[in-house]
Amino acid sequence: KADDRVASLDEALQPRYCLLLNPDTEVEPDTIPTLIRFLDETPNVGVVGPRLMLPNGELDHACRRGFPTPQASFYYMFGLSRLFPGSRYSRYDLKHLDIHQQMDVDSVTGAFMLVRTTAIREVGLLDDRFWMYGEDLDWAKRIKDAGWRVVYNPVVTALHVKDQSARQNPRARLEFYRAMPIFYYKHYRKQTPFWLHIMVLAGILLKGGWPLWPTIRAGSAVLQK
Repeated sequence: KADDRVASLDEALQPRYCLLLNPDTEVEPDTIPTLIRFLDETPNVGVVGPRLMLPNGELDHACRRGFPTPQASFYYMFGLSRLFPGSRYSRYDLKHLDIHQQMDVDSVTGAFMLVRTTAIREVGLLDDRFWMYGEDLDWAKRIKDAGWRVVYNPVVTALHVKDQSARQNPRARLEFYRAMPIFYYKHYRKQTPFWLHIMVLAGILLKGGWPLWPTIRAGSAVLQK
């Protein structure tokens, strides 16, 4: 039928993958094709990201992360991950793992995130309750919860020129910390013991300040969506 042919053509023209790429990320000509081939060859992977390096030659640790679970958030907020970078306390930044080794991770960074379109159709688009920060983690969480793998692939490298001064901007700093309670309430509050719940929120308030209080108070509304 004509309608069937139109539907088949529409499906054929849909892109297989979607790329999130920050304007401050520089890539080599073979970077994207290499990761596309990787996704073509591993159909159970929903998200892949490369090794991202900073201009000073260090790894951008956001390119392979664990989820900010209540425990990981507690370790991060109270400085344990910085005091013991090679231990289980660094499970958010994964600093204890080899940066040259391909591995399954919880999330890569939205600065360079290649996502399978099939996975997007399954879980939906980015959550617009996040602004500037946190939307990539939330997307990776939903994709992984749907059964897809998320992979850090250091076979290719990109440069993230990451403007550190932007984090010092008061609005940007507020949004960075505002994303934390939104993510926490959306994914972890229901199963978190009350004592740990209080510690997590206290840590967020200590880092981000009282301007975050309205977001924390509105947390129950996030759970209802």
